[in-house]
Amino acid sequence: MTVGAALVGAGRMGAMHAGIMRDSELVELTAVVDVDQEAAAAAARGAKVLSRVEEALALPEVEALVVAAPTPRHASIVEAGLEAGRAVLCEKPLSFHPPVSARLAERAAAAGAVLAVGFWRRFSPPWAMARRLLLKGAIGEPRLLRLSQWDAHPPPASFCARDVSGGLPVDCGVHEFELIEFLTGRRSVSVRARALPAADPEVAAAGDVDNCLMEVEIEGGAAAVIDLSRNCRYGDDVRTEILGTEGALFADGLPAGRLRIGDRAGLREVAGAHADDFMAAGVRGQLEAFARAVRGEEQELADGFAAARATAAGLAAWRSMDQGGTIAL
Repeated sequence: MTVGAALVGAGRMGAMHAGIMRDSELVELTAVVDVDQEAAAAAARGAKVLSRVEEALALPEVEALVVAAPTPRHASIVEAGLEAGRAVLCEKPLSFHPPVSARLAERAAAAGAVLAVGFWRRFSPPWAMARRLLLKGAIGEPRLLRLSQWDAHPPPASFCARDVSGGLPVDCGVHEFELIEFLTGRRSVSVRARALPAADPEVAAAGDVDNCLMEVEIEGGAAAVIDLSRNCRYGDDVRTEILGTEGALFADGLPAGRLRIGDRAGLREVAGAHADDFMAAGVRGQLEAFARAVRGEEQELADGFAAARATAAGLAAWRSMDQGGTIAL
């Protein structure tokens, strides 16, 4: 049985969600909510077009909300959905304030409601397969992770402002911090970050950075290096390298999603981890896992507590860049 869902926000990520929902056998797009009615209608394609979340929550066919609105609105929309007894899948970050994210997670748990946060790489084939191989001990114990997220071009400078997107360490960095925990099963304990000289003066004027490096200590003594960029120019390039005691895993997304393993037998591609569009595959997998969770199946979705930890790490990276030094998490 499909889950009836209302999409809140019809921007870039909202449009992707809408397309996947229209094609899914597990989710039915019942309504699209956006103050931009033209954008909402373009995403809806026959579903109801609404301008207020309250209108969607008044519809009995709406069992869940998929939230892709601007980040500053996430917490209030999620809270409204939970208050109305709906399941919620919210784009990351859940909130700029980790205690708010944790409070929402506690509220969902107390109500027995599903609250999932959009860390879609958990469901993208290269990273999902990497996790399965790590759990099997395919490369021994992880010792070093290198995580890169390089965007081709910066978003509008107005979006880069910290109070709008969280800035680079939060807007993009939360994916990497959550991925560290997802892949290793261990939490980050400290972060040291530095910004590189500005490539785009408009991004700098908005109070953001367009390139930064982070060193992360992980429970148990492993470490990670994160590098983020808004200006690689050639394409959105996401790469994750995991060095273990018995080999290494290499997940990347250009020109298509793939996973390679290196061990005593050499370096080779892993079957079953290919994705022509690794992002769309991850968003689809996440949406359908969310639908299954709403129907009572156990799923490994990122919750509000994971979102709180990832955001806290991104904020700590900002403090390290602003103040210097290593920041404990």
